[in-house]
Amino acid sequence: MVISAILVALLATCGQWWFFGPITKCLVYPLTTGTLVGVFMGEPMTGMIAGATIQLIYLGWISAGGTMPSNTIVAGIFGTALTIMSGADPKMAVTFAIPFSMLGLLLNQVYMTVNAAWIHQADKLLEKGNIKGVRLMNYLPSFCMALLLYGVPAFAMIMFGSSWAQSMLNAVPESIINALEVVGGIMPALGIAMLLNYLGKKTLMPWFFAGFFLTEYSKLDLTAVSIFAAVIAIILYFNQGKETTSEHREKKKVRRLSVNKKVEVKEIGENTEEVKETAKTTNEVKKKLSKKTLIKTWLLTTSTEACYNYERLQALGIANLMITPIRALYDKIEDQVVELKKYLVFYNSEVFTIGPIINGITCSMEEARANGENVTAKDINSVRTGLMGPVAGIGDTVMQGILFPILFGIGCSMALDGSYLGPIFATVVFEVLIFTCGYFMFMTGYKQGKTSLLKILKDGTVDKIINSFSIVGLMVVGSMAATRVAVNTPLAITVGEGVTEIQKVLDSLAPGLIPLGITMLVWQMLRKKVNTLWIIVAIFIVGIIGYYTGILGYAG
Repeated sequence: MVISAILVALLATCGQWWFFGPITKCLVYPLTTGTLVGVFMGEPMTGMIAGATIQLIYLGWISAGGTMPSNTIVAGIFGTALTIMSGADPKMAVTFAIPFSMLGLLLNQVYMTVNAAWIHQADKLLEKGNIKGVRLMNYLPSFCMALLLYGVPAFAMIMFGSSWAQSMLNAVPESIINALEVVGGIMPALGIAMLLNYLGKKTLMPWFFAGFFLTEYSKLDLTAVSIFAAVIAIILYFNQGKETTSEHREKKKVRRLSVNKKVEVKEIGENTEEVKETAKTTNEVKKKLSKKTLIKTWLLTTSTEACYNYERLQALGIANLMITPIRALYDKIEDQVVELKKYLVFYNSEVFTIGPIINGITCSMEEARANGENVTAKDINSVRTGLMGPVAGIGDTVMQGILFPILFGIGCSMALDGSYLGPIFATVVFEVLIFTCGYFMFMTGYKQGKTSLLKILKDGTVDKIINSFSIVGLMVVGSMAATRVAVNTPLAITVGEGVTEIQKVLDSLAPGLIPLGITMLVWQMLRKKVNTLWIIVAIFIVGIIGYYTGILGYAG
């Protein structure tokens, strides 16, 4: 039990302390953490199914700009652990996870508030020329805070909570448990509706219904629907826009992206790319970043949010990653200090997929600056500030709004069917895709400078890619609504000697009308800006009343 408690505590700590993306990125997702909690506690199957059940609620939760709409770290780890300790059915994991998730929001606020103190300490250390101390400030204090806020409670719950967890479950009447199962059957509609709210452009919404009814009528599993969707998306990608003029494409708008196609970055004297080409031809390049230095800098990009805080968000993480190229370009400590100071200012963008292109561009400009070109500190920060918003809009859409729901939706479906391949597939493929993309974007930014991103923004490629992926996402979401919103109606009307079952009547019209109707209702509530907390409360009320009145039943 002690070893289990320690392992779960470390998992909870690393879930919040994002010290290295390839290790920590997926520790915010309940499918991954639930499975690991199950392994650590000797109940891998229960942990996996509980984690997948919790994950379905949070498929549509998008965390951007330093905000966390719900703490999925706490929901997945603590919710799964309590499910295992109490001996409850994994379908009950949702009812344990949601209260922990709300408590977790407070923990996150404390964490990000206290972390602001460390960046001030980093300011002082840098003034003294202690660059190693700046790097230490990015990692050690935030680890201690994550351990205190997340690790210690997790350890205590595993060590001392087993008896009261089981007693608590035994004290709950069976009818309440059955009612909560109905609530659990409805709850995935919230995550699905949030994805619809994000992906659901009017012109693309038919693909959601296509995925839903393809699953209902053909009984294809989610993987098969995903393959069909991918083939359709590829065909449409290569065909869309052929009859559209380039002038029309420039006027095209994408509602859900905060991408300003007219992004203008202040020119910095000579174009950085021109500088590099000229330098090559005249053999004037005295300082150049090696491939090893660039790779190390890119890897450190994944640690940008290790000391995430409300005051300057990713500033300390950016300063930490720029230590590597600055040291390679400048020999004197005093020069390194001067160059690093410009990075200890407010910064926030997407970190893993598209965001690294800004860091690549920055390295390119720093290299030109170190070789005496007309590149000022103000120029570098102007470029970074001008690009961080558009890049965040693209990156968050690609990673959180498209890749995550598609891959983890498939992973959840496989996990709920009892396959350990589900969390492995979702975690591994997701990380390979986002970090491959991140590496490519970083190197592209370094080699081609700021023009690489401006070309991407202006030529309409992003719109086409996102629309194509959205088709896949909507069909996957539609299939999930058909299979994972697990409610029906046991209502039956007796007329004379005949009995009419309402569910059979509905199925004769179109199968899955109740799950579809509930999903659409939740989606409309989200569109009307109803707070998600109130939607969760409403789902609990509807599920419990629906069960006791005999209107709703669990269809799992």
